[in-house]
Amino acid sequence: MNILVIDDEQGIRDLLSVELGSHGYQVVVAGNGEEALDTIRRRHFDLVITDVKMPKLGGLETLEAIKEIDPDTEVILATGFGTIDTAVAAMKKGAYDFIQKPFNLNEILALIEKALEKSELKALLGIYQASKAVFASTKVEKLLPLISDLSLKVLKADDVYLYLSDVSSGPRLAARSGGTDPVDPSIQLLASAVEKKSDSLISVSEASIAEFIKSNNSGSTIALPIRVKSETLGVLLAHRKTGKGKFGGGDLRNAMIFGSQIAQAVFNARLYQSLEEKIEELRVANEKLTDTQHQLIRSEKMAAVGQLAAGVAHELNNPLTGILGFAQLLMQSSDLSGREREDLESIHVESQRCRQIIQNLLKFSRRKEPLKAPIEIVQLLDSTLDLVYYEVSTSGIEVIKEYIPSAPPIFGDSAQLQQVFVNIVTNAKQAMEERGTGELRIKVEADPTHLRVLFKDNGCGIAKQNLSKIFDPFFTTKPVGKGTGLGLSVSYGIIESHGGAVRVESEEGVGTTVTVELPVYQSAPATDGSVTPAK
Repeated sequence: MNILVIDDEQGIRDLLSVELGSHGYQVVVAGNGEEALDTIRRRHFDLVITDVKMPKLGGLETLEAIKEIDPDTEVILATGFGTIDTAVAAMKKGAYDFIQKPFNLNEILALIEKALEKSELKALLGIYQASKAVFASTKVEKLLPLISDLSLKVLKADDVYLYLSDVSSGPRLAARSGGTDPVDPSIQLLASAVEKKSDSLISVSEASIAEFIKSNNSGSTIALPIRVKSETLGVLLAHRKTGKGKFGGGDLRNAMIFGSQIAQAVFNARLYQSLEEKIEELRVANEKLTDTQHQLIRSEKMAAVGQLAAGVAHELNNPLTGILGFAQLLMQSSDLSGREREDLESIHVESQRCRQIIQNLLKFSRRKEPLKAPIEIVQLLDSTLDLVYYEVSTSGIEVIKEYIPSAPPIFGDSAQLQQVFVNIVTNAKQAMEERGTGELRIKVEADPTHLRVLFKDNGCGIAKQNLSKIFDPFFTTKPVGKGTGLGLSVSYGIIESHGGAVRVESEEGVGTTVTVELPVYQSAPATDGSVTPAK
């Protein structure tokens, strides 16, 4: 431990220097307060013993100045002319104790030991509290700035740099506390040099640090490799500027203790981060698996319903053709009363509706292979909107187009895809027309492999319990006679046959977004010079 003795009497200085030195203390002496303060600014002391009555600068004033430089330095005041008032004033200014001259050496040794114990306990308590705060943080992005801030306090440094090891680029600056000047390139070089050392603590006498101190006018430096077992996680660099006192043995000990806590905390935080990443990967994989299972179930269900629909449509088509034919023949008779003609017209209209349902069933069950060719999606969307322009405009619905400037082409059957878009726009119109007004946003997005068309309306939305059923054949929330429940089922099958996907997000009372995703057309030159779609 470093002790500074301040006394204007040479004999007192020599006595304490010899006696304390014989007990293993590093003793430095000063003849007055001003000389002592100059020394303290250049070097750190664990304890100061100062006379009260001195020329130039008295003991109480020296005590006050020492506490401004380093509040944690313990100070014992000694005098042969002490009074109660002087002792009280000393305690108020932060003195550890007050001792009368002439000294009883055993008494002063016991007092020094207690003062140093207090100083050491304060330092260890600070490390303990800092360690608790460090281990309470499990997020790496929050932990690193916390470590640099706490290191600044624990080591009483002016500037702290925390570097993390990076195999590809060497140590990188992860956090900094205290300093505001731009980071000097030599600091990076110092971190690299320390990272390669095998020592657990690099002392201030190391050549690499000494060179850094010289080039950066820094009074003292501690370089602490952050290691767990044989793995180097990073480097902590703490600096004190000239005039703040150099790091001493106690500081190096505190750095060692706190450094071990830092290393374990960083290691734990990385494990926690890795665990979170694994959990997120599992969550994404589980979502994909669930989506795949739903798609398989839906495909099997649609295949089964398709077979059933084909059989039902075939059996109903012949008798329905007869009903329509006889109704038309009877309507040509001139002997019908007004009521009879109305009844026949009702039979004819309802039969026509039944025939349309049967035709939809046949379309559903006899899906044609798409006749694919390169398609410009913007042109296809505009032609689709032309088809439904009258219905949409008369419903008070505004269509907002958000197309990217140069959407890549897709490869598909334009007639089938147009059928899909008409179904989606019609559903959006029906969801909004109850309000008398609405807004349909059609947005085109693309990345190198896929193109997405988003249809977003602010209609009535879909109830949460119905979202998983909307692609099921014959499922509909529309009133009887307003829909067959086949539109989205057919659309799903068409998009699936194009190697794409269709997703629906909806909130009841807010609106619905339907996203159609299709592969971007990738052309590959054929051997004859023509261009064919790449597989």
